[in-house]
Amino acid sequence: MLRRATMVTLLCLSLCLVVSPAFAEWDVDGLEELLPRHETEAERRLWLGREDEMPTRGHRADAPPLAPIRNCAEWEPATGVIVRYPLGLPYSLLTDLDDDLMLHVVVSSGYQSQAQSNLSGNGVNMDKVQFLVKSNDSIWTRDYGPWYVFDGNGDIAIIDHTYNRSYRPNDNLIPVHFAQQQGIPVHSHDMYHTGGNYMTDGAHISSSTRLVYDEAGMSSAQVDQLMHDYYGVEDYKVLDYIENGGIHHIDTWAKFLNEETVLVKDVWSSHHTYDDLNQRATLLASLPASTGRNYRVHRVYCYDIGYGDPASYTNSLICNGKVYMPTFGNSSHDNNALDAYRAALPGYEVEGYYHSGFLSDDALHCRTKIAHDTGMLRVAHTPIFDSQEGEVTVSAHIRDHSETGVSLAEVRYRRDGGAWQALTMAAQGDYVWEAVIPAGTAENTVEYYIHAEDNSGRDAGMPRVAPDALYSFMQSGTTGIDDMAPSQAVLNANYPNPFNPETTFSFELHHEGQVRLSVYDTQGRIVRTLINGTCPAGRTSITWNGKDDAGRTLSSGVYLYRLHAAGLVYTRPATLVK
Repeated sequence: MLRRATMVTLLCLSLCLVVSPAFAEWDVDGLEELLPRHETEAERRLWLGREDEMPTRGHRADAPPLAPIRNCAEWEPATGVIVRYPLGLPYSLLTDLDDDLMLHVVVSSGYQSQAQSNLSGNGVNMDKVQFLVKSNDSIWTRDYGPWYVFDGNGDIAIIDHTYNRSYRPNDNLIPVHFAQQQGIPVHSHDMYHTGGNYMTDGAHISSSTRLVYDEAGMSSAQVDQLMHDYYGVEDYKVLDYIENGGIHHIDTWAKFLNEETVLVKDVWSSHHTYDDLNQRATLLASLPASTGRNYRVHRVYCYDIGYGDPASYTNSLICNGKVYMPTFGNSSHDNNALDAYRAALPGYEVEGYYHSGFLSDDALHCRTKIAHDTGMLRVAHTPIFDSQEGEVTVSAHIRDHSETGVSLAEVRYRRDGGAWQALTMAAQGDYVWEAVIPAGTAENTVEYYIHAEDNSGRDAGMPRVAPDALYSFMQSGTTGIDDMAPSQAVLNANYPNPFNPETTFSFELHHEGQVRLSVYDTQGRIVRTLINGTCPAGRTSITWNGKDDAGRTLSSGVYLYRLHAAGLVYTRPATLVK
């Protein structure tokens, strides 16, 4: 009689022979026909009447980690990426990932020698490959892979959800096997979930489509409580579907790029998801991020790759200051999508990777999973964008999970593009560090970033790719301001907000005077000057059409409109949504 593990392996291998021809993607080495993201009828038939033999943990739940818990965001420091062999990814991606990451390759024992040969033969650095030799079912490591959290002691742990493909029991066990291999504690829970339908910002906000509620087998309140208990999620933004069919994973149409920025798919006006995508983009732009400001929403146009299916450009991977984006063979649209990422994430390195198997509802993100740095140096900061008067306190959360000690914490700043200056940040307790940027003698544009190092040799900062990207704000000195009445000018909220295609700004002056009303992007750059001259006392209104001074239509996002009047500066945000 065959042992159970052998039986499972044979069943999985035989499955490759009976998958419907409608799902005809083969791995890049031509070894097997890959299973689609949907379970197939053939898979169900293989286990019919044998469900008790599935090598699964059987819907048990461990106790959650020690609270308070923080779920790691995709863009936080990583040491590796989890993929599966046979591959559903191009080798060009792997040879770029192995430049600074370990490739954790899930492979069955029957394919290990071929994996060794083909990876090496295609230029992969084998010193950066670690095999996890376990039975598996599919390439979808995003959906079944481990999710990382830090517990209340600051220690790393892996959360193992119950994979919502119950007829792929080998995949369901991979997080446990991986945690054991890496020596990381693992906590399993019995609620169905899937990694492609989950985004988190690393600061207690996460989002999914209502698939999580529909599949959970419990109330939405119970789902929210479980997400809080195991992942530390305090605000779970669960959104409606954008289409009637498909897998309903959020990563097929939206993506958190950082704590304040979301990328949302855009499609042609006749596509059946056009209105729903616009509605979701508007909704997200109206929701507060963990910083207290509303999300900046960027759009990426996803053209028709055939049969009315949009490209899945949102299905990308963000890792250590780089964006790995799927491409679909149309250089014009692919390049425009790359530019959309560069506009949304200034300073990031953005590269595209073509693979014939990428589809409208899956691509690069679905087939990769981040392995986070268990001893990461984490820096979190709410950027300063609004105009400031006098000295400015810059505060950050800095925590060295290596527990070797923070050796350096600085705010580096400059005024009006001048020389950089460094301010040492002082520890305030509870991992809060602060420094004070002194007041200038006049109104200046201040650019700054935060840099930290620990005694393990790690460094980190905010923005994460600084100094290739910076934060900026306007700072006015105190000379002559104390005796100016703040009520001499009032800047009103724009209407409508969010807006498309235009919005109206208005302000009120108590006395006739010199006025400058300008629109800035969130990097502190002027994109449009609307008024620069004398305005009368009373109310003045002006409409902005979302274009810059050169007449170019600006991309979706948050813009700051700034009034200089009566010796003071007033700023408000306006959100352009397309």
